[in-house]
Amino acid sequence: MAKIKWIFLIYKIPREPSSKRVYVWRKLKKLEAVTLQDAVFVLPYSEKTFEQFQWLAAEIIEMDGESSVWESYVTTNSQEKALVQKFTDNINTQYENIIQKLNNIIAITDICEKEKQMRNIINEYMDIKYYDYFKSKFSDKIDEIITREQKQLNEVKFNGESE
Repeated sequence: MAKIKWIFLIYKIPREPSSKRVYVWRKLKKLEAVTLQDAVFVLPYSEKTFEQFQWLAAEIIEMDGESSVWESYVTTNSQEKALVQKFTDNINTQYENIIQKLNNIIAITDICEKEKQMRNIINEYMDIKYYDYFKSKFSDKIDEIITREQKQLNEVKFNGESE
C-alpha cells in the first residue's frame, strides 16, 4: 500500500469569545477533519484540503489565534490504517443515515412530496460525498438506490401524464 500524505492543522484560539472556537470547530467538522489531539486535526493531503486548511489557518490568525499547517506521513502502517478507518467510520455513519432516509421515502405515494424529499436527500448526499476521501463502500449502494428511485419517479410521472 502506498503511503498516504496527510495535512495537519495545529491551532490555538483565545477562549473568549467562544463563538470563534465554535466557528473553527464547525469548519473542521464540515471538512470531515479528524481530531488527533485537542487542537490537532488531520485530512488526507490534496490541493483542495491543503488550500482549505491554509484558509482556515489564516482565519484563525485573524481571530488573534495561532495556527500552522504541516504536511507529513505517518510512520507505521497500523497508524495509517487506523487513521483511514477513522475517516471511513465517520463517512459510513453519515451514509447509513442517508440510506435510512432513502428507505423511508420509498413508501411515500405523493409524487411531489417524494420528489421534494429525494432532492433534499440527494443534496445532503452530495455534500457528504464531497468529503468521502477514501470512497466508502456505501457510496455505490446509495448511487444505485437514487438511480432506481429516480427512474421509478420518472416512470410514474410519464405514465401519469399520458393517461
